[in-house]
Amino acid sequence: MKKIATRFLLLLLMGTISVTSLTSASLPASEPVAATEPASVPAATTKAEPSPETIKSATEEFKNLSKQEKKSRLKDVKKALKEYKKAKKEGMSDDDAKLILLVILAILLPPLAVFLKEEEFNYKTVLALVLCLLAIFTFALWLIPVLYALLVVFDVL
Repeated sequence: MKKIATRFLLLLLMGTISVTSLTSASLPASEPVAATEPASVPAATTKAEPSPETIKSATEEFKNLSKQEKKSRLKDVKKALKEYKKAKKEGMSDDDAKLILLVILAILLPPLAVFLKEEEFNYKTVLALVLCLLAIFTFALWLIPVLYALLVVFDVL
């Protein structure tokens, strides 16, 4: 039993390495950020620092506001800062969490992972189901539907 478990883990490790090399080889080359950003992005969302003239004009505008308006703007800034810190603290986006869950599900139930990734019952789901049914007879063949499901989840196929 120990020998079988060791071989299975070795095969799983080799499969994982091959899947990661396939996904990294199929990823498109990253483009500069400036080329992919739309022209209508406001200056506040970009990471470039504003010009000194913009800072001076904003400071003068803020100084010319009444005391009540200054307080309300400072409250808005504090609220926006809290939201930013909360979002930064959470760190992981919904897409990342969904991908992690799909990978776990691809290892446990490959056809279900393919179905949830594709969001419809198509030929990929049927193929995963057939591979899974064929793998029921021998445990060693279980790696085939798992690898297929992982390839579908990572959009290689």
